[in-house]
Amino acid sequence: MRSFLFLLAIMLLSFSCSTQRKIHKMAKTVDKCKAKWQYFKLTQPIKGLVILHTKGYCGYVHIHANTIIIVNKTDTIRIGGPCYTQNTVPSDSVLVSPYETDGVTGAIGDLKYDCTIKKTCYGIIAKIK
Repeated sequence: MRSFLFLLAIMLLSFSCSTQRKIHKMAKTVDKCKAKWQYFKLTQPIKGLVILHTKGYCGYVHIHANTIIIVNKTDTIRIGGPCYTQNTVPSDSVLVSPYETDGVTGAIGDLKYDCTIKKTCYGIIAKIK
C-alpha cells in the first residue's frame, strides 16, 4: 500500500512539474513577442471566426483569455479578454464587443501565434448561434 501511495505521489509531482514547465515556456514566449504586438482600441462590435482560444485564469492572479479570430476572411487578430470570457472552439462564429482593459497585464500565450499575430485588442467574446 505504501509503495502504491509513493508511486501515486511521484506521478502527481511529475505531472505538476511538466505543467509548470509548459506554463513557464508559454510565459517566456509571450514576454518575448508581446513587445511587438500592435494594440488598437475596438470601437464597435466585430464578427469573426475563432481559430484558437486559450482560456483565461480567474484566481489569485487574473490572466486574460487569448483568442485568435479571422475577421472579414482576410484579417487575423488577437483578442485579450477578461478571465471569464466565454470559452470557444475553432470554427465558432463570435461577436467581439469593446472592452476597456481592467488593468490586468497578464496574457496567456498559445505558442503558435504569439509572434506572428501582432494586431491585438481587448474585447468580450460571445458565440453567435
